Amino acid sequence: MKQVSKEIENWIKPYASIVGEKMDVDKDLRKSDPAKYFLRVTLPNKFEKYALALHSYWINENIPNDEIRESQNDDKELDEEDFTRKNWKDFYKIKGQQFELNKAINSTIDLNRDLNHMNNELYPGEGLIDKEHLESIKNIVLKFYGNEEIEVFYHFLSTVKCEKNKLFEGRIKDLVDILKNDELRLTPSLIYSKNQKWVINTDYDLPFSTIGGEAKLIENLIRENPNEFYEIQY
Repeated sequence: MKQVSKEIENWIKPYASIVGEKMDVDKDLRKSDPAKYFLRVTLPNKFEKYALALHSYWINENIPNDEIRESQNDDKELDEEDFTRKNWKDFYKIKGQQFELNKAINSTIDLNRDLNHMNNELYPGEGLIDKEHLESIKNIVLKFYGNEEIEVFYHFLSTVKCEKNKLFEGRIKDLVDILKNDELRLTPSLIYSKNQKWVINTDYDLPFSTIGGEAKLIENLIRENPNEFYEIQY
């Protein structure tokens, strides 16, 4: 991917996390249907279908049961490679709680105050879409649209130095390789096709990403990522 000196495309720029405009969405919807509320805050109403990609919970299953306790601020940091991805539905099952998407969204955004955070658990990363989700998106886009041109945007808070926004141009086959760039942290804030057929918004403050696109793209993403991608009506 090649870094370029230009602005984000005008059709998506207002929805960019941190640096975009604050979209005027009915605040009552935030309480009644947070999935739809955050979808409208982060994506324009121009696609056939939409979905949320829920960033994973993580569990370290190598810690003996008798050493598992509630997490504390001074806990020793554990190696990330020792953690296993868990989708939200399975994580709630482990916790002995019923999973309901909107309730879980509110809970997760509110720091999971209704769940006890144990020392063998990592909660979904804000602004951090799963690498596995990016791989799935890349492969399905290649299947339907070929190796098309894309733009990838990192707002300044998602870069290492937190100084300047960065925009890259390239082809979809190289999407995941951008995670190896030492000047970047987290994952792309925006990814979209130059022909405007689809877009992904990984908002800096949200534990999930929003996706809009043609019906065939969204339907296949949901089919290939059960309990991780959820269709949302705009």
